[in-house]
Amino acid sequence: MNVLPKPKRTKGTDGVFRRSTRRCGFTVTELVVAASLLVVVMSVVASLTVRSGRLWQDSRHYRLAIDELSNQLERLTSLDETRLAMAIAELSPSQQVRDALPNPVLSAETLADEDGTRLLLHLAWDRLGKSVPVTLVGWVDPLPSSAASAASEETP
Repeated sequence: MNVLPKPKRTKGTDGVFRRSTRRCGFTVTELVVAASLLVVVMSVVASLTVRSGRLWQDSRHYRLAIDELSNQLERLTSLDETRLAMAIAELSPSQQVRDALPNPVLSAETLADEDGTRLLLHLAWDRLGKSVPVTLVGWVDPLPSSAASAASEETP
């Protein structure tokens, strides 16, 4: 079974006989296939562009959160215990973080044990999907006074 029509011999303007084939409908089919391939490729590129933009935004937010926690931790670890308790009660994100992150929540807690007092800072904000707050830990008093005096007595 022959799908293509039989070529005809036609005489051109220069007097030479040429074979002519008529491809009825093939141009339209090729255009439809090319257009559908173009649409598929464009949708994949658009999807990747949107995901890439979201990833860049999330990494900027994470970097900003780490900077904020680092600044707050440095400020809080330089305070004595009485001023530290007051500063923790009044703890809030900076204006730059409030402008950049959606609904930022900054919280702090102190943990005291035999190794000293640690300060845990948590920063959470609204993100897509499951998210864990960014946490940074610092030592307020690395060696308690009794351990520090015992260590100084032991060294000659």
